[in-house]
Amino acid sequence: MAEPRFVYSPRMLVVTAVVLLLPLAGFTLLMRRPGLDVHWEHHPSHFWLVLGTAAVSATLAYGTGSVALRRGDARVLFVSLAFLSAATFLGLHALATPGVLLATPNAGFVLATPVGIGLGSVFAALSSADLSGDRAVAAMRVGRRLRLGFVLVAVAWAVASLAQLPPLHGETAPEQADGLLAAIAVPAVLLYAGSAARYLQLWRSRPSLMLLSIASAFVLLAEAMLAVVLARNWAL
Repeated sequence: MAEPRFVYSPRMLVVTAVVLLLPLAGFTLLMRRPGLDVHWEHHPSHFWLVLGTAAVSATLAYGTGSVALRRGDARVLFVSLAFLSAATFLGLHALATPGVLLATPNAGFVLATPVGIGLGSVFAALSSADLSGDRAVAAMRVGRRLRLGFVLVAVAWAVASLAQLPPLHGETAPEQADGLLAAIAVPAVLLYAGSAARYLQLWRSRPSLMLLSIASAFVLLAEAMLAVVLARNWAL
């Protein structure tokens, strides 16, 4: 079924930009005014909320990728991998909730969220490249391998975290911006921003609600990376 015709509206673009900036504005306010923040630490709720969100997102992303494989759509395949990466590693992070499945925090699971979002930014950048003609055919071959490779990497990360293999052998991990997290966050934010800008260019040449939605999602993932790296734990 063809996508419904999308009518370009400058007002819609402005409204979309404002909505996308609201989470960042709220985050900035809470960081500058800690007194307005709320501390809420309930481990079972954290476990089920994070795991449930990750499961729904990963299922949708994997299903989207399967459809993209059948249709030979390399761009959508890479977009699905970006979402699948962020969702899968978010699910792994849920396993780090102390006192639910594990007695103590686990460095591998704690670091899973920024790693997943960071890896997703690479797939986002790949999806925004020129994938026309012969490049699309080559991209499909690469995308199939990357999809399988990603599943293997996620399983290996989970096993290494549970077995506490180096370098994921500690009980603690950096939880706010330091050298390691900054090394992941800075390029990830830049890649998401560049990908969103590229989708906006595509949207301007052929307005489509889908293109605008993907650009919006990448902006939100960039904001999520900032929150993961800079925010205080167990806070609003």
